[in-house]
Amino acid sequence: MIIKGITLESKRQPVVCIPVMGKDANEVLAEAERVIGRGAQMIEWRADYLEDMGAPDVIEGILRDLQKLCKRTILLVTVRTRRQGGLAKVTEPQLIELYRRIARTHCADLMDVEFFEVDRPQRRIREWQEEGVRIITSHHDFEDTPAKDVMMMLFEQMADGGSDLVKLAVMPRSLSDVLDLLQVTCAFCEKYPEIPVASMSMGSMGVISRLCGEVFGSCMTFGTMGRSSAPGQMDEKELQSVLEIIHRNYGG
Repeated sequence: MIIKGITLESKRQPVVCIPVMGKDANEVLAEAERVIGRGAQMIEWRADYLEDMGAPDVIEGILRDLQKLCKRTILLVTVRTRRQGGLAKVTEPQLIELYRRIARTHCADLMDVEFFEVDRPQRRIREWQEEGVRIITSHHDFEDTPAKDVMMMLFEQMADGGSDLVKLAVMPRSLSDVLDLLQVTCAFCEKYPEIPVASMSMGSMGVISRLCGEVFGSCMTFGTMGRSSAPGQMDEKELQSVLEIIHRNYGG
């Protein structure tokens, strides 16, 4: 998948995505301008951080302004619910309506959809894709790392739902959990080579998973130019330097 000349594809150097988490329009746009000015290839606007998230005109206005800033930067828009580790306290109908409004602005390049939080996700994904936005389907487990067969099932259900990219983030309890995620990511990439995947084991124990995507198949990772949006995210400069070292030396 290529967006604005930037390739999101397994077995390539992962694209680093920088979260933007302002509480109002001014903060969002100032933060986005700052990280884009520092060379961010991709930003994730975490709309759930807005204090006035329930106002559609505010979200749509911010999206239009972000689109102007993101001429050569991929714009990912995310509404992370509390059930999935975010701040948005919304019902399922409210979440679906937010997704619909975001898609219909035609401003986002990618939209994160919490696959298991909406009813009939396949039909809704097709509807939003018809508006021209590509869909990342995601699932987050901030408590544990599921068994390997469960993680593969989660990946496959999201992939079979029509996703453009699938994302799984889990919390490790041991180093074996980190290895399990990497193994499942690799197996999924071999079974579904046409679908880009992003996976991460969170926290300090899982930091290696944010670095070795090129080896195991994760096409994107999250770094910081300030605040982090999840445990274990690294400074973007340090992250890029490690990714480049792996890219230069990996023979896969």
